[in-house]
Amino acid sequence: MTSPADLAARAARAAPTAHDACTAALVLAVVPDLGGHRRRAPGFGEFVSHQQHADTVMSRLAPALSVAVIATGTAAAASLARRAPVAAAWRAAGAACVAGAVALTVRVHVPFNRRLRTWDPRVEVPGWREGRARWERAHQVRRALAVLAGACALAARRRTRAPR
Repeated sequence: MTSPADLAARAARAAPTAHDACTAALVLAVVPDLGGHRRRAPGFGEFVSHQQHADTVMSRLAPALSVAVIATGTAAAASLARRAPVAAAWRAAGAACVAGAVALTVRVHVPFNRRLRTWDPRVEVPGWREGRARWERAHQVRRALAVLAGACALAARRRTRAPR
């Protein structure tokens, strides 16, 4: 039977790899912006139809990935703090980038997306272009934060030394 101490040691060893995997998944979900051209479509109807679908998917996927990155990054930082403090700092920085992206999402994207869910693509809403422009600017920052989180995970990986 495995002791609690053995389980804790295994979890500590697995945390950096789990953080890398979760960060990679988040980066792949957010950074490529595969539907960006449709979201920036000039017409209201196409924009709303696309964004309503994208919100249905991302409102389920992004929170889970974000929490996973923050949790595994924090666990990895804690597990590396003594033997690889620089790597631990990179892990913590990556988690902080994602926390910043979450804060931005809650502040800008969530309120806009809630309103957008009620819109009929056939009935243009006044001020939608301004709302979309604000959403887009915040999304560019969010994508940059995801790239930084990925870079932090890579930097941490390069700074982690095998235990002696």
